[in-house]
Amino acid sequence: MKSQVLDIQTLKTFNDEKRHQETIWSDDHARVSLICMKPGQEIVTHTHHGSHIWMVMEGTGQFQSGGKTQSITTGQIVIVPAFEDHGIRNASQENLVIASITAQGD
Repeated sequence: MKSQVLDIQTLKTFNDEKRHQETIWSDDHARVSLICMKPGQEIVTHTHHGSHIWMVMEGTGQFQSGGKTQSITTGQIVIVPAFEDHGIRNASQENLVIASITAQGD
């Protein structure tokens, strides 16, 4: 496999109806998805069989896990262990862009 550099600015896509999620890279072991949310859109609380990593690329959001909510913003990385509930809501007035990294199969 060859090395790649992905440009989030050219890959991001928004949808007025619901959050847009698209796999932008994958192999036999992992997947990177780009999640683009307009104000009010969200990722409902869920779990994975493996660890899940979210990198906030643009904007701010509300991260929910374990019944608690905390603000997240550009430049932060959210690490969620396997089987821990988690979700994100764009409660701001600006767009939110997140890179999501998971093990294949999750």
